Amino acid sequence: MGKGTLRLVAALAIGSLAAVVIAAICFSLMRAAWPDYVAAEPTKAYTLSMMLARLSIGVLCAAGAACVATIVAGDDGRAAWRLGAFFVVISLPDHLYYVWDDYPVWYHFVYLGYLVPVAGFSARAFLSWTGHRGLRRAVA
Repeated sequence: MGKGTLRLVAALAIGSLAAVVIAAICFSLMRAAWPDYVAAEPTKAYTLSMMLARLSIGVLCAAGAACVATIVAGDDGRAAWRLGAFFVVISLPDHLYYVWDDYPVWYHFVYLGYLVPVAGFSARAFLSWTGHRGLRRAVA
């Protein structure tokens, strides 16, 4: 494996870990602040506002993970687009086979539909706002 491939694999792994950490923090805060959400969670009897909050957390996860992946990859944001695609690939079976009946159809389409563009455009925005070029600049 070449250096670029290893950097991409590391970016995808660390970006995925960042998404898990962001999700854990956000869902913990939501549970602490929203007793009705806690009551709805066991049966997934979510209201529209609860589903929108869950989707918003997904946006934060994809955006944060994309920024982390971009830093690790040290690229122009391509790793973030790949990370978004990776999130679709790992989320699709779960949504199709395990939780399809738990949410309205629109929810699945919105969630799966925003992963790639949110990740990719978040990386572009991150690079534009910070001028950051990832770890490659720091290491090279």
